[in-house]
Amino acid sequence: MVQAEQSVRPTLLGVRVPRIEDDRLVTGRGRYIADVVLPGMVEAAFVRSDVPHARVRGVDTAAALESPGVHAAFSGSDLDVRAIPDLMPWVRGVQHFPLACDRVRFVGCPLAVVVADDRYLAEDAAELIDADLEPLPTVDTAEDALADDAPLLYPEWGDNLLLSMPTPENPAVDEAFDRLRTISGTYTTHRHAAVPMEPRGVVAEYRDDRLTVWTSTQAAFIVRSMLSQVLGLAERDIRVITPDVGGGFGQKNEVYPEDYVIPWLAMRLRRPVRWLEDRHEHLITACHARDMRIELSAAVRDDGTIAALRGRVRTDLGSGEVFPGGFGPSLVAVGSLCGPYRIPHQCVSVQGVVTNKTPLGAYRGFGMPEGTFAIERLVDKIGHELGIDPVELRRRMILEPHELPYETAAGARLDSGSHRAAFDRAVEIGERLLAAERERAEPGTRLGVGYATYIEGVAASAFSITGNWSGQDSADVRFDADGGVTAAVGVSAMGQGAHTTVATLVAEELALPIEQVRVVMGDTDTAPFGLGSWASRGAVVAGGAIAQAAEVLRRKGTEIAAHLLEAAPEDLELADGGFQVRGSPGSSVPWERVARVALTRTFELPPGVAPGLDARASYEPPGMDHVPRPDGKMNASTTYTNASHAAVVAVDPATGEVRVVRYAVVHDCGRVINPLTVAGQIHGGVAQGIGGTLYEQLPYEDGQPLATTFMEYLLPTACEIPDIATEEMCSPAPETPFGIKGVGEAGIIGPPATIVRAVEHALEPLGVADIDTTPLTPSVVRRLIEEAAS
Repeated sequence: MVQAEQSVRPTLLGVRVPRIEDDRLVTGRGRYIADVVLPGMVEAAFVRSDVPHARVRGVDTAAALESPGVHAAFSGSDLDVRAIPDLMPWVRGVQHFPLACDRVRFVGCPLAVVVADDRYLAEDAAELIDADLEPLPTVDTAEDALADDAPLLYPEWGDNLLLSMPTPENPAVDEAFDRLRTISGTYTTHRHAAVPMEPRGVVAEYRDDRLTVWTSTQAAFIVRSMLSQVLGLAERDIRVITPDVGGGFGQKNEVYPEDYVIPWLAMRLRRPVRWLEDRHEHLITACHARDMRIELSAAVRDDGTIAALRGRVRTDLGSGEVFPGGFGPSLVAVGSLCGPYRIPHQCVSVQGVVTNKTPLGAYRGFGMPEGTFAIERLVDKIGHELGIDPVELRRRMILEPHELPYETAAGARLDSGSHRAAFDRAVEIGERLLAAERERAEPGTRLGVGYATYIEGVAASAFSITGNWSGQDSADVRFDADGGVTAAVGVSAMGQGAHTTVATLVAEELALPIEQVRVVMGDTDTAPFGLGSWASRGAVVAGGAIAQAAEVLRRKGTEIAAHLLEAAPEDLELADGGFQVRGSPGSSVPWERVARVALTRTFELPPGVAPGLDARASYEPPGMDHVPRPDGKMNASTTYTNASHAAVVAVDPATGEVRVVRYAVVHDCGRVINPLTVAGQIHGGVAQGIGGTLYEQLPYEDGQPLATTFMEYLLPTACEIPDIATEEMCSPAPETPFGIKGVGEAGIIGPPATIVRAVEHALEPLGVADIDTTPLTPSVVRRLIEEAAS
């Protein structure tokens, strides 16, 4: 077959196409987990440990079983399931079960479950369950957990290290540190959470020897696989459906105990079972994030540029009882330390420490905000100590276009980007915004501006955090007889505009109106195999699979159209809505007729062409490593987005209050598919970044969580989020379909470093320097001012 030329119509890429999913969602016609109601459905409530560390001596469910409306009550010893598999060979196994059997290691750990006619009756009965727990000593921090006499969460280990990757040998690093000046800092990002609008939830039904599970997840096929391994069912006998998801942010990319228990209950009771997480449960049981301490030293030349980095990333992983494990962000932080800078060597060790806290897991940014915070703060410190303007120092180190492709010291291959141009533009905007704010600042308020620049690895391999999956995804593209198209993809939607993105790419490749494309995702029975949406991968992997499937359809469509037009296939071009003879718009045939011939009037097909007009393709992004190379380096992502941020803050020295008054992002995700989607992703990410930098934290005391409701866990509102200006640059990725890169996490990476530098700039006249922690709550800012004054 001969492919027609690409469409002669204007491209859809870069056009502000309205999101096709929004009308249904904003008018209340979305269907979330709480909207899934099945005949005969009962509700579950969990009994959770209120102590952080204890031996389980027994769980008595007798009184709960006698409570009104109760159908069942089970403890960990009642579940005939397998342990959740530990798939990572270089990480210690935790061998945990969906319900605790012998030991609890954090407040909120599920001990038992009650099933009743409704949630109210189930919760009443749950209060009657008597859990006999023998308290054990607790460890609150990673530093405490590494003490010689620390209580052990897993005595068989002999220590509390889930993951330990020592500093690899690198003579070039040693030589640089022996020869040059050393400047060091320790940078801490405290624990916080994703807190999506919709907490988690699971509904399960077992009928006709087949299990159907509705769950609020970002990765339906991974959930299906894990259910198969734990429940002992064949994957073909499990269907996982993801309805509308009210925000995921990585937190819903984990597989939790409830994801196994609710399906097990449905199989045991032979009736549908539902569990909906309340906000208190969410804050103590859904995975936490960040909680990372990075000790970083730079070997610095006389001009301030960095010759080598060495250091250690230490992460408090909580109890470690989650899949995928929470150690992944530590590895990503190491990979992001060099940013877009010309830093030739680095040598950084990693420690993942278990403590008596909620397990750590994924959250938007996945280690990149922490790594960026550390290197950007260190660059600012170098500039301060050497008397070099930090903006000028960055310009000395930022990669120039002629240096690309460039491999960083961690192994990331930067194939394209606008690193220097984006930074210069961000500085230009930031200076203008600061000048404007100075004209209207209130007396006593101190203004400051801060900048940060970074790279974001997108479409990453999952193997280094799961030990089982790599990075591929799939698409089915199928014509109907009326010329409409159904596109089924393995990525999933969670509010990021995935339906619009997929429909746009299909319409672009087939020269169809976007209204003629129907998108299917989030159902393991109707979508092709895929790994879901995380690591800003959706557009890249779905786009790659769509491009390959569309090429097959164009080739077949060209041959059919040529036959109908009595023309040579090589003389056809793809026009708006179909095919035409090149140079003769009047000689054309629409996709509708091509599809009708392929599917119904098959007697009109060219000789040797089979009926049907559909194609399936799987796409593996090129260039990424799934395991470290012999030199320890690893290019875990297929390409890299870059951006620079600018923030103007107003600080009240009397109260310590920090307000972000202006914010700007200059961003480069390659070729833009939809500017509305890109701006929305960046705005949402910046808002979350502001929350983590100024407000959000999950403190513990003696193993007890101190922020368990929104009374204690402070989130920014619309009043705390300023206008966010965004500008897009375009450096197409040379090896990805359409030249696109990811955008899902870029907004959240920059705010910690940017805002902290802005606060530091505002308070420099008061002697405040080298701020090394977040969040910058008013009490923290007041302490910094008082310490500087003393």
